[in-house]
Amino acid sequence: MRFARNWSVQSLEKGGDFCYVGQFFRPAPPRHRSSVHPFNAVIRGVYIADNLDFLRAVNTASVDLVCIDPPFAKNDTFTAEKLKQPLSKAERDNEMRLLKGWGIATQEQADAAGVAWPDDPKARGGYRDTWAWDEDIHADWVEGIEATHPAVNMLIEATRQIHGDGIAAYLAFMAIRLFELHRILKPTGSLYLHCDHTASGYLRQLLDGVFGKDNFRNEIVWCYTGPSNTKRWFPRKHDTILFYAKGEHCRFNRENLYVPYVRLSGTGHNSLSRGSRSDAEVKRLEAEYGERGKVVEDYWTDIPGGGHTPKAERTGYPTQKPIALAERIIQASTNPGDVVLDCFAGCAYTAVAAEKLGRQWTACDINLRAWTVFKRQFNKGGDLPKLTCNDRTTGQQVMGSEPTVTIHGPAELPERMTAAEVEIKPLRTDNRRQYKRESTLLNRGEMLAALLNYSHGRAWCCGYISRGTNGQIIPTNYELDHITPKSRGGEDEITNRAPLCPAHNKLKSDRDMTLHELREELIFLQQLAEGITPARLVKLEEALREARHIHAEAYQRKFGRSLGI
Repeated sequence: MRFARNWSVQSLEKGGDFCYVGQFFRPAPPRHRSSVHPFNAVIRGVYIADNLDFLRAVNTASVDLVCIDPPFAKNDTFTAEKLKQPLSKAERDNEMRLLKGWGIATQEQADAAGVAWPDDPKARGGYRDTWAWDEDIHADWVEGIEATHPAVNMLIEATRQIHGDGIAAYLAFMAIRLFELHRILKPTGSLYLHCDHTASGYLRQLLDGVFGKDNFRNEIVWCYTGPSNTKRWFPRKHDTILFYAKGEHCRFNRENLYVPYVRLSGTGHNSLSRGSRSDAEVKRLEAEYGERGKVVEDYWTDIPGGGHTPKAERTGYPTQKPIALAERIIQASTNPGDVVLDCFAGCAYTAVAAEKLGRQWTACDINLRAWTVFKRQFNKGGDLPKLTCNDRTTGQQVMGSEPTVTIHGPAELPERMTAAEVEIKPLRTDNRRQYKRESTLLNRGEMLAALLNYSHGRAWCCGYISRGTNGQIIPTNYELDHITPKSRGGEDEITNRAPLCPAHNKLKSDRDMTLHELREELIFLQQLAEGITPARLVKLEEALREARHIHAEAYQRKFGRSLGI
């Protein structure tokens, strides 16, 4: 098939979903503006809640950067007994007052609300990093992951066989949160996940499954030093930070990532590291390699960790990270005014760094002790930002005047404005976590029937029609696929679905293609159904506009309010 250079694909796809490149038609660069939504949580808000509940309340595609330091699967419990300064009676009384204001007066009520009880004898204001399949994971949860993300489910099952139930339970815990974190990131957004050798290999595989292996950017090695009495292996003196992009248009500010030239024994550019170097040597290197210094690489040795965290920052938590670590991440992947989110925020290091750098931030933690730490960190002064912390429990989403840090309880979550997707939704029963799959607004059969009705039975890939002897369309002979694959950020609602013929559905899945890319290839290879020309294919822009109306009508029926489409 030949294409005339003046043949416009807009006659096929209104809205310009394709552009002409040389001899072939290629997808045009995505228009991100329409796929970004307003961030609906309180800026400078600290939410005390199960972060899964919180994340499910955040709008889709509304966050620029997620920077998290989650549990490491260390099979240990980290208490807050060494909190510096020790918890005062006034601070403890304030924590209990806040809980009481949220209707929480006992550990059982805290469990039911999805928050940690400050006087839990096991954690004592810290957190439990032990994992058991039977205790922490419910069968409905696993069934939901299997139904919505089968590849991730296979990874978890393989981990159970190789490593045991503990790490598998930890991965299941992380998986349902990573699904939500991927959803809430903007197309230009990115995620940095801090971990160590305990589970970093498994987390890398999990993130490949959630974000797509092509969106892996770096495995950053953060090196530190300190005493060690180990005799059976080399001292383990580094953590790992896994950096993933939401998509190919991820923001990355390389111009911010330089460190000064300093001295290390040896010569040459590769020997540059910490230490001292004469002024003449530094000037020579600056002249030879550039005045900005040496570009930051994927191993970081210039940010002290462990017991070397600056004294002014220390909280007493043994797992605390230095603020400089979060500052480098934030400078790399955001601009001033961007939204930074930390949903494992116990030590406040991400929030403090974001405040110092002029970014908007929101934090969430399951433990109320985090609020005590936040108030301390924002009232220390010195190099740390000083902010007013307002701990009135009014349930309002906006309290006080800027700059003010506000606290919000488990019943004060944001109101999500973007449409529901296929999720694994928590239910509270007998103070235990149970999970079920929450369906889309329309089930699969309803979506397929509606879309086939619009296209008069034509598959959206090639124009194929399946009819019975009575001339009726046979829906079971079509596949309902995603227009943009889930591995590339596609959602499950009807607004991202299309009926395809079985053969081309398999080709699309095997190649991880978008429907636009598939149609381009089928046109070029002349694989359209008999009697179908490119001009007679279903016009996707018009079809998707119809799908949006069908979705809006279903939303109106279910929730009694309009989407405004």
